Amino acid sequence: METAVNEGKRVRRGRAYSLEKLERRAGLLFALPALVGFLLFVFVPMLCVLLLSLYKVDLMTYTFEFKGFGFYDKMLGDPDFWKSVRNTLTYMAIYVPLTLLLGLGMALVLNGKMRARGVVRTFFIIPYITTYVATLVVWNVFLHPTEGPVNSLLMSLGVERPPQYMVDKHWALPMLALIGSWKDVGYHCILFLAALQGVSKDYYEAAEIDGAGRLQRFKHITFPLISPTSFFLLLITIIGGLQAFYQMALLTKGGPAFSTTTMTYHIYRSAFEFYNFSYASAVGMFLFLLTLVLIAVNWFAQKKWVFYQ
Repeated sequence: METAVNEGKRVRRGRAYSLEKLERRAGLLFALPALVGFLLFVFVPMLCVLLLSLYKVDLMTYTFEFKGFGFYDKMLGDPDFWKSVRNTLTYMAIYVPLTLLLGLGMALVLNGKMRARGVVRTFFIIPYITTYVATLVVWNVFLHPTEGPVNSLLMSLGVERPPQYMVDKHWALPMLALIGSWKDVGYHCILFLAALQGVSKDYYEAAEIDGAGRLQRFKHITFPLISPTSFFLLLITIIGGLQAFYQMALLTKGGPAFSTTTMTYHIYRSAFEFYNFSYASAVGMFLFLLTLVLIAVNWFAQKKWVFYQ
């Protein structure tokens, strides 16, 4: 009798192991397309960029000369490179908090009682789904220094010398950050709104009974419960700020006086205007490491302010 029971247990364990093995294989099969795509379009190109940064490439003769870290030394001694780093960090300092705060504020408004909330939500998401070229053409018309409606309105109100925006080195980069934030804030708003609607009303009712005000409810209930969404949006906003390119390429060409040349646009010009692919690859590797460091810092810092249910 005992032998039969033990045999039955072994059979059940064998079946459970077979089912677990089958599920593991099925999971790997479903993940295979994503893994292949990652290897082909992310890992292999990244490896090629790393190797290219170590070699001097002659496109006329298709020869490669090993230079080691020579292009990295050139990069660190290049004042234009450090200007592009400064411009990128300045752009991020405006774009990241502005996008997050506007997205959260709009979501809080939409989460309240209002009519035609679905229509308003659609209008908020339109800039995000519109192509960059179309939106930048519109902004270029709006911000034209002499014939644009913005400066025309300011002059009609008595402003004698309105800002020149894209041709003023003090205004150009902040305006590009504002345009980038305007385009992406709808996406942030939708995700924040989804997170807000996932917070149970029971928490707010209990807080109201205890006498908590709006600010206290937001600080102790709303923000902690939407902190995972906030953390996700913070990461993708940082990455988006580091990769800012379209505004610079289509509106200012990195000018005036190099004031809007970010690292991505510096990479583009080095590779496709000056054909210095090795130097551009070195800058690209620096951008990758900078992104990795910023993401790692925020990843470890999340333990202090992100709360998972």
